[in-house]
Amino acid sequence: MEAPSPRYILTRAVFFIALLIAVLYGMSFFKRIQRQSAIVAELKSFTSDSSFFQQFYPADAQKSLVQAIGLIAEANELGLPPDRAIDGGLGIERKYFTIDEDHKDPPVRDKIIRNNLRSNYENFKKLGYTADFHTLQGMKNGELPAIPNGPQAGHKPEIGTIIDPALSPGMERVIANLELRPIRTEKVQPSDLELAAAKQLACDLSDAKIIEESARDRILGKLSSDAKLIK
Repeated sequence: MEAPSPRYILTRAVFFIALLIAVLYGMSFFKRIQRQSAIVAELKSFTSDSSFFQQFYPADAQKSLVQAIGLIAEANELGLPPDRAIDGGLGIERKYFTIDEDHKDPPVRDKIIRNNLRSNYENFKKLGYTADFHTLQGMKNGELPAIPNGPQAGHKPEIGTIIDPALSPGMERVIANLELRPIRTEKVQPSDLELAAAKQLACDLSDAKIIEESARDRILGKLSSDAKLIK
């Protein structure tokens, strides 16, 4: 029997190498899709009413927010953009062909959750964090490492409130009212933008039937008086 030619051996070797690369790529792609689906499923648990608006303790609300941001950051690393990850967590499916009905405004509840998670993910990036293994592992436990760079490098960030709980007791347990930001070493007057954000959130929470109209009016009244004092 004639021995295989060098050209035949080389051709077969190239074929098997290409096949191995294709199999490994396919496995990697499948694992990535699996993890994306798992992340969306986890985000759904965070965006439920009982989780996002009705936590028992402030510490649990803060921990849940960090975990949710971590999931969004991980999803982005896996090729699932933040907006799609958040929409998936809200149960909103991506549509490739749209009709007029698809352009309707989303429910106020979904708008609140989407704005909060997107804003806090942007704050996560502005603070200099990246989705590295160490950071994501800590966030799975609801913890963030020290700020990596900038004026407050080496210090932990804080999770503050948009609406002061003094105006509406219990708001510190509402994830929608939480904001990731640099730590504030002293009490400062809220800016016009911060007051506007607090007013908008109060209105949105009322429209979504999360708080009563009387609570909204009380919050708005106090915020308006604070704005006059600043001026």
